[in-house]
Amino acid sequence: MCALRQLRFFYITFFGITILLFSSCTFLRQTHKDSFYSDVGGLDSLRIPLIKPYYMIYLDEEFSWQMPLLANPPTESTYYYFNLHNIKKLSVKNGVIMVYTPYVEHNIDISIGQKIFHWFVILPASNTEEGFENEADFLEYIQQLGVQQPNWIDPNETSKGFVQTGCLDWIPDCE
Repeated sequence: MCALRQLRFFYITFFGITILLFSSCTFLRQTHKDSFYSDVGGLDSLRIPLIKPYYMIYLDEEFSWQMPLLANPPTESTYYYFNLHNIKKLSVKNGVIMVYTPYVEHNIDISIGQKIFHWFVILPASNTEEGFENEADFLEYIQQLGVQQPNWIDPNETSKGFVQTGCLDWIPDCE
């Protein structure tokens, strides 16, 4: 009977400590005045807030990290792009979102002059999204915006850090 009590006590203590440890991760994560910057995603997806209203989401391995383009109206260069897929590199600096993806959009028809872009610059403050065919044009454009060089980061690593801390360098009220 005494052994049964000890076993029951062990299980209750073990599960209590486990629950406490998992819930403490939530307490350590910073929350924000604007809930847009607190959302890490759901059980079936991961989410990284960029500069409101832009965000990246991870749904599956096929498309990896994705980002919807939101400019209305879209610029001429991004008119045929609705989402960026398979994002490999990200940089957010001075209010500028920069993205690199090797993905080739399937609905692009180069025979009628549509272009395939791999480098993108998003300026949420001015509702501007621009795509670039090559890195040289991309770099020239961001330098005109006061960004000398992007500080590329991996979305997977960024997501891990965000889930743990609730903060990213560009989130307004992060400490």
